[in-house]
Amino acid sequence: MKFNIAYAPDDKYINQTIVSMVSAIENNKGHEIEFIIIYSKLSDNSIKKLQEIPNCKLRLLQVDENIFTSLPLSHWVTVQAWFRIKLPDMCPDMDKILYLDCDTLVLGDLSELFNTDLNNKYLAGVKDVWGVEKYCKRLNMTSGVYFNSGMLLLNAEYCRQEKFFDKIVDFANNNAKIIEFCDQDSINKVADEKKVVLNPKFNFMDTWWRGGYYEFYGEEEQDYLEAGKKPVIAHLTGPKPAFKGCGNRFKDNWWEYAKLTDIYAELKEDYEKSKVPTEPLKDKIFSIKNKYEGKTKIKILTIFGIKIVLKKKSL
Repeated sequence: MKFNIAYAPDDKYINQTIVSMVSAIENNKGHEIEFIIIYSKLSDNSIKKLQEIPNCKLRLLQVDENIFTSLPLSHWVTVQAWFRIKLPDMCPDMDKILYLDCDTLVLGDLSELFNTDLNNKYLAGVKDVWGVEKYCKRLNMTSGVYFNSGMLLLNAEYCRQEKFFDKIVDFANNNAKIIEFCDQDSINKVADEKKVVLNPKFNFMDTWWRGGYYEFYGEEEQDYLEAGKKPVIAHLTGPKPAFKGCGNRFKDNWWEYAKLTDIYAELKEDYEKSKVPTEPLKDKIFSIKNKYEGKTKIKILTIFGIKIVLKKKSL
C-alpha cells in the first residue's frame, strides 16, 4: 500500500521531523511511503539531512510564505502552521495525504488509517483533549467536535474540487477577531460538517504536562485510555523529549527511533546542552495559573512567592 506523509518543518524542527519520519519507515516496512516536505526556507544542511535518510522517497515542495502573510497567527506558532492547507493543491497527483506535526511518532501500521472512507469529506482527525465545547461555541460550529490539527488525513482530491484552501483563507481573513488557534480554528470551522472523527489511537496526546488532565467521559474516555496503551500515532504535545524536562510516556520510544538516525549524536549533544525548564521570575512574583490533577482543575494565584488557591473545580 502507498502512504503519502507530509510535514511542514523549519530548520529548528528538522531533527524532530527526521525522527518522526524514521518511526514511520520502521513501522510500515511492508508499504511504500512518499514523504512530502512543504517549506518556505530550509538550509542546505537541513535538506541534506532529509536526503540522507535511508529507504526514503522524498518530495520537497517549496512554498512562498507571502501567500499566508495576511492570515492570523497565534504567538506560539510560526507561519509554517498554515502550510498544511496548501498540500492538496501542491500535490495534484495524490488522493490522500497524511499530514503530521514534527513532534509525532508513528508507532504502528498505517493501513487502517489510510483505508478510512473519506467520501465527500475534507479530512479525518482526532477530537482534541480539552476545550472542545468552548472552542465549538466560539467558532459557532454545529458538529460539536473540534479536532487537533497535528494529525490530519486529507482527502486531497475532494479538497481540490471544493476549493478547501480558498474557503479556509476566506474564513481566517474575515474572522481574525475570534480566532485563537490560527490554522487549527480555521480548518475546524470549514470542515465542521465534512469530517470523519477518528479513534484517539491515531493522534494520541499524553497530557502529562497538565497533570494528565483531559475532558473525555464515558465511552470516549475508555477509547482514550485504551489508545494510550498502544497508539498508532503518538503526538508528543508539551515540552519535547529532544530536551530535558520532558515527562511524556513515549519519550523513551522517541529516543529509540532517534538512535536509528544519522543525527543521533547531534540530538544527544543538543539534549545535554539543554536545561530543565524553570518558572520565570515574573511568574514567581505574580501569576494566575491553572494547575491540573487528573480531572481536577485548580486556579492558583501567586503573589511574591505565596500561592493561593482561588478556585477548585472538579469536572
